[in-house]
Amino acid sequence: MKISLRLKFFAVLLAFSLAPIFISRGLMSNASHDVIEETGNQTRRELLGIMSDEFEYTASSLLILMERGSEVMRLGTIGVAREVEGILTKTPPADGPEPFMANDFGDPDLTPPDAARRQGYSRRTMEGGQELIQVSFDYPTFHLPAHVDERAVEPEMRRLLQAMPGIKIIFRNLAKAPFWINVVMESGVMMTYPGHGRLPIRHDARREEWYRKARNTDSCQWYHTVDPASRFVVNKVAFPLRDASGRFIGAVSLDIPAHTMMPDERLEARWGGEVRTFLVERIPEGQPTDKGLPILVQLEPNEKGRRHWRSAVEQEHLTFDEPVGYEILLHALDTRDSGVVDVSYKGAPSLCAFASTDTFSFLVIAPKAVVAKLPNEVAGTLQNLFTEMRVLSSIISGVMLLITGLIAWFGSRAITKPLFRIVAVAQQLTRGDFSARIDHRTGDERDDLVRSINEMGPKLKELMHLNRDLEVAQEVQRLLLPGAEPELSGFDISGGILYCDKTGGDYYDFLRVCRREPPCLAVVVGDVSGHGIPSALVMAAARGQLHTLSDIEMAPHERMAAINRVLARDLDGTGRFLTLFYLQLTADSGLVRWVRAGHDPAIRYTPDTDSFGELHGEGLPLGVVEDYAYATSEATLAEGEVLVMATDGVWEARNGEGEMFGKKRMLAIIRENAHKCAEDIRLAMMAAVEAFQGNGQEDDIAVVVVKKGTGGTSMARHSISFRMTNKENCFKCFQPKVEAFGIEHGLHPKIVFHLTLVLDELITNIISYGYADFDVHPIDVTIALEGDRLTIRVEDDSEPFNILEAPEPELDLPLDQRTKPVGGLGIHLIKNMVHGIHYKRENGKNVLTLHKDISKTHCPVQG
Repeated sequence: MKISLRLKFFAVLLAFSLAPIFISRGLMSNASHDVIEETGNQTRRELLGIMSDEFEYTASSLLILMERGSEVMRLGTIGVAREVEGILTKTPPADGPEPFMANDFGDPDLTPPDAARRQGYSRRTMEGGQELIQVSFDYPTFHLPAHVDERAVEPEMRRLLQAMPGIKIIFRNLAKAPFWINVVMESGVMMTYPGHGRLPIRHDARREEWYRKARNTDSCQWYHTVDPASRFVVNKVAFPLRDASGRFIGAVSLDIPAHTMMPDERLEARWGGEVRTFLVERIPEGQPTDKGLPILVQLEPNEKGRRHWRSAVEQEHLTFDEPVGYEILLHALDTRDSGVVDVSYKGAPSLCAFASTDTFSFLVIAPKAVVAKLPNEVAGTLQNLFTEMRVLSSIISGVMLLITGLIAWFGSRAITKPLFRIVAVAQQLTRGDFSARIDHRTGDERDDLVRSINEMGPKLKELMHLNRDLEVAQEVQRLLLPGAEPELSGFDISGGILYCDKTGGDYYDFLRVCRREPPCLAVVVGDVSGHGIPSALVMAAARGQLHTLSDIEMAPHERMAAINRVLARDLDGTGRFLTLFYLQLTADSGLVRWVRAGHDPAIRYTPDTDSFGELHGEGLPLGVVEDYAYATSEATLAEGEVLVMATDGVWEARNGEGEMFGKKRMLAIIRENAHKCAEDIRLAMMAAVEAFQGNGQEDDIAVVVVKKGTGGTSMARHSISFRMTNKENCFKCFQPKVEAFGIEHGLHPKIVFHLTLVLDELITNIISYGYADFDVHPIDVTIALEGDRLTIRVEDDSEPFNILEAPEPELDLPLDQRTKPVGGLGIHLIKNMVHGIHYKRENGKNVLTLHKDISKTHCPVQG
């Protein structure tokens, strides 16, 4: 029979109070020691598990917050740049407020009237402390290098002042942190907001590395520098300024001290120990790991003295005391999105909680000693109680018999009750009961632990539900989309979709709807009202109905009516509906039949007459009226005619100024690309929409292109195009497609191997060296075969790089005699595997075209 800890306390104290003082003192000392040790060990184990879960959740939450903060800084920098570029096109004002100069800051007559010492804006002192500095939120200040004439650049300073209303609006929308916004011009003028002084006389921002690099880029870039005013290390995001002709005229930067981005102080106060946080870069596969994890952001140490503003910020690495824990951590980062690992850090056993993306990880490192505080307090309380009891029992054993019993009973109950409740609730949480709560209050530090456990349940429940929903949504999206492009004699067909969220309501599909000859193919494009998981589930239901009815011979309008009856009953009262365009094609025939269920008409283009039309038709969206009667329409396509079906995410896409993409741009793209295959027309359409959107994709985009082929035979495909991103495992993406292309066109296995190896080397170089940010970037690949000529085209928006200019590796010399850096073997391999290479930089993209004559590889096309 299990006896509770409270009864054990009572029985032991009562029995030993009757024994001689000497014996009772010795025996009670041993018993109390065992109880204290057992209680402390059990509490430590439970708290260690609780702390691990909370740190893992904390790391994931802080990673999300830091990603959002970085995106806000990037968008703010671009917004300031656009504001300044717009102002610089205007005529400078003849009069207006006089600009305040940074060197005059401190002079009462030349300092902005609102200048005051502001919390968060401080300067590091020589003794390692901080002092607040004066800043102005109403006016910026200007700084000029020593050799720049103030009168010569005064018009430019007045012109920059006109941009301040817009800059202030952007500043107020930033997070509450000590941000600096700097505008540096090629003339040497530097405008800083909030306005402040403290800039060195010899400071010239044009000589700094971030400004020099901004000249050669068209995107936001991140830098770590030392701020000349505060001497703190700052995270700087910079964006170039260019005039209407594209000439570089300056740069904008948004600075925030690195230490303000990290939550160490709040975590340390919460846990009462030394908790450290780091943002580290993931080490790519195959790279050496002995130096440790490269640190991107950390809390800056409060070292003596000040960093000089001309000193470089060296790359630091996070290292651990023993290699086994470090290797376990690296493996966990490669295999899991988040978790907790035991490590030894700075001589202390610690917990390392992490949350990762493909390129960086957020780490929270806490010594296990932080969990020992509460058990030690409990043990100390028990020890004091036993000492009191031993002293009292030695003075008056008989009288204290009743008193000892009462103290033992009620005292042990009061001490152990919160501990048992904490343990019970922790066990409920581990079993998945997230509604468990602790109602007990102790009035001491244990209340912090109670509050943490009570807050942990809802957060863990919300996280589990979110993960479960995302898994369902991803499975829905995988089932919705066709696995491959269809083949129908006499037609060239291609479809694709881009979702603005992880799930969406747009949909396209291809179905074989006729089992007799000639074969028929249904092309479907649909759009469910709304976004997200509910819309995806509605589309999954509609897709199931379409595929179920595909084996039944029925007219298109009958098929739509059958689906509508089911959806109308299922969606009754939900307010949701589905627009659908159903197009039925017949092999080797120009006859097309369609039903329009509330969706926009398909666009029809005839190249011979350069005329556009639409496939009209009347019909309500599916799921609105249960007994609605749909109608089938018919038309005949001529050779070369193009049909384009799309969702409203195409023509309703907006740029940064709010202008819609519109159908006129769609028609222009169709006309310009009508001579190409269906897939090239679709890719051109989707690429144009993606480039047009100024604030990112706000709606799902689905496009299907049908082109009537020439002659009565099946259109042979001699090309394949696909898109990947730098966040994917690209080899797994393209390797099956390349092999399928080789099998379809009878390429020798050796040719397929060469093609796969060339693509792997090219894309690996692009991902490893081409991107300076953590954003997702597309990589487009097209492979074409014309006779014995194999063409590979790769487009990416990474940093400009021409492999034709890469130096040849010194293969004939030993390593110790080579004068060039070791490397370049991949590019050397590519050059030797193809017979022609052409590079160009076009519309901000690297376009690399490679040609290979497969007849010269001694393994020509088979069959």
